Amino acid sequence: MEYFNPQAGIRPTVLATDLDGTFIPLPGNTDNQAALVELTAQFRSPGRKLIFATGRHFESVVEAMRDIPLPEPDWMICDVGSRIMQQQDGSWQELATYREHLHELTGGIARGEVEAALAGIEGLSLQVPEHQTELKVSYQCESAYLEPILAEVATRLEQMPYTRMGSLDPFLNCGLIDVMPGPVSKAYALLWLATHASAAPDAIIYAGDSGNDLAALAAGFRAIVVANASSGLAGKVAVLQQERGIPADHLYQAQSEASSGVLEGCRHYGLF
Repeated sequence: MEYFNPQAGIRPTVLATDLDGTFIPLPGNTDNQAALVELTAQFRSPGRKLIFATGRHFESVVEAMRDIPLPEPDWMICDVGSRIMQQQDGSWQELATYREHLHELTGGIARGEVEAALAGIEGLSLQVPEHQTELKVSYQCESAYLEPILAEVATRLEQMPYTRMGSLDPFLNCGLIDVMPGPVSKAYALLWLATHASAAPDAIIYAGDSGNDLAALAAGFRAIVVANASSGLAGKVAVLQQERGIPADHLYQAQSEASSGVLEGCRHYGLF
């Protein structure tokens, strides 16, 4: 499932948010740092839940929670939707039922076959091992060649039960490409989690800033696009929402960057 049709009148109670460029303060931005303090305080109050939905791997999220620091979420969607983590008996555990579901989507085609299919694409290289998972194959390329390489990857995957998504990394100034089973994305994982955790999708706000947030921003959740988002992202969200019949009031373009924009959007939607 890529999107849903929102119902009117359901109050937001959950924030699902990207981390880098969104929930995490931008370097040296004191307004962002103050906003993160406020966000942390708000999520210590009962009646609200927090979900991290990030391209980072789990260990990197834990490191950020410790070093920045970040508030403790209720769930983590890691590796661009290919893993869901939850607290069990005081420690974080991967949600086994979701992992099993993704294995079913592969049709028995392992990541090695994906790598073989994409071998030899000029300018495309695998990311470092810690960015890989059993079910996610991650690549990088020069930012200027992202779109044509994405097109070539899609062509080579046509006969395989895998899809690709791309985004620009503003910090590393490169293109990032993730290949995952079937329709898997942050949106897919979040909708699956909402269904299996008995949380109404209509109660979720989603905040993001880059291409790998597009699917979730246009999935029917109340969407926050922060001011430092990738060029054209808000326009793409608006077009997809309109095509899907999602109300225009489910897109909020924040005037503030990163953490400050998330706080601004949460106030706009009445979460706080």
